[in-house]
Amino acid sequence: MTEETLTIDQAVSTDAEAPNCGLYIILPDTDDHEKQCFKLGQALHGANRFSNYSLNRHVVEFRGHGKNDVSDAAVKAYQETCYKNGFIFLVADDARLARAVNADGVICSSIQKATEARKMLSEESIVGLRCSTKSAAKSALDHDLDFITIYSDKAGDPLLDILNWWTTATDNPIAVEGPFNQENCASFVQAEATFIDSTHHIWTHPSGNMMQGVVNMMDAFERYKPVRKNLN
Repeated sequence: MTEETLTIDQAVSTDAEAPNCGLYIILPDTDDHEKQCFKLGQALHGANRFSNYSLNRHVVEFRGHGKNDVSDAAVKAYQETCYKNGFIFLVADDARLARAVNADGVICSSIQKATEARKMLSEESIVGLRCSTKSAAKSALDHDLDFITIYSDKAGDPLLDILNWWTTATDNPIAVEGPFNQENCASFVQAEATFIDSTHHIWTHPSGNMMQGVVNMMDAFERYKPVRKNLN
């Protein structure tokens, strides 16, 4: 089987066989990438095993935390784990690395980096922008970027304000970052976030079982998904 770059549209299919909201997993900093890659594989396997849908809607992001140098080979192992399990794999702010490991795309911290990534990566690659304000989100739309992630910042706008603005302005995907669990994600799922940052709950689940953390979050996405009224 040859590797193919998934599009963000494939990850966010509106087909009834796909969930409304999916997992967004940011890989934590670690000194042992081999062990973490194994744990990631368990989590992704759990997401597929316990899903009631034939299509998934999940993303994994590798973010260089600046504390430890990470080899391309280590990042490639994460990419292969995601590919085998049908997850989108993104690299933060490093188009060279994304291309080297055949990632599905990048999530960038600035419009300048996103523009550079567009030039470096293939036409099919996903390019997104990390935003804390509606102004930044609007810039992402103006530059035809594929999606955004939003995060809390003292100088930024409330996350729900950005989310509500985005879902009104476009059908493009949006992920919400934060230390979410199966309860505090409710308002964001109901407001139709495409992805919810599930990193904290999965990696720090009290049981130590990452699969349980995955199941908890996916169950919450189902419980809180918006109910569309039939007008007929």
